[in-house]
Amino acid sequence: MPSQEAVETEPELFFLTLNDDRPTTIVLLHGLLDSHIEWSFVILHLGNYHIIAPDLSGHSRSRDILPADIGSSADRVAALIRRHAKGGRAHVVGLSMGAFVTLRLGQRHPDLVLSAFVTAGHPMERQWAWVVGHPSITYYMTLFLLELVPVWLYMRVATSRGMRHHEGLLSEMRRNRRWEVIRAVDMGLLELSWEDVRNLPMKTLSIAAETVDDVEAVRR
Repeated sequence: MPSQEAVETEPELFFLTLNDDRPTTIVLLHGLLDSHIEWSFVILHLGNYHIIAPDLSGHSRSRDILPADIGSSADRVAALIRRHAKGGRAHVVGLSMGAFVTLRLGQRHPDLVLSAFVTAGHPMERQWAWVVGHPSITYYMTLFLLELVPVWLYMRVATSRGMRHHEGLLSEMRRNRRWEVIRAVDMGLLELSWEDVRNLPMKTLSIAAETVDDVEAVRR
């Protein structure tokens, strides 16, 4: 993991910024293999806020910014907030991998985070810990889902789960599926502890999707 000093001097994460005239910043952090495109339908409802939506380490237009571990991504997002958020602070929203980056950001840079809203961000336990402890499972599962399943079937399943069609994002996910990224992220997921979560100083809301997330862990 690069030092904070190194992060401050390396190239910035790519980020989309919108509504620069608004006084309060929301930072949107995407999931594994995704990009800022993941937030396209959400951004439409956030016109009253200044938006920063980066491509996280190793992903899409930040593809060459490595390593892609959770801590490094958190430090790089911290650099974005310091430089570009209104007043140098922001509300941070994270989905899946982005949730873990959000929680690590809140732990390491609490002065930058006004509040945190995370989906599927919690310490890994039981079968969840076993799966992320074997990143080859994630690698080959995503190979099957993103490359081998026909696009029409993928979209049908996605629609049945309440998702809109996202052909552009699917293309990004295929390009982002790299072993070094998946391994770095999965190993980072195991580093989050309950003590880390309990000691977060900012207001934090955590939610879960009943059919795919560990709801009991989120309740805790």
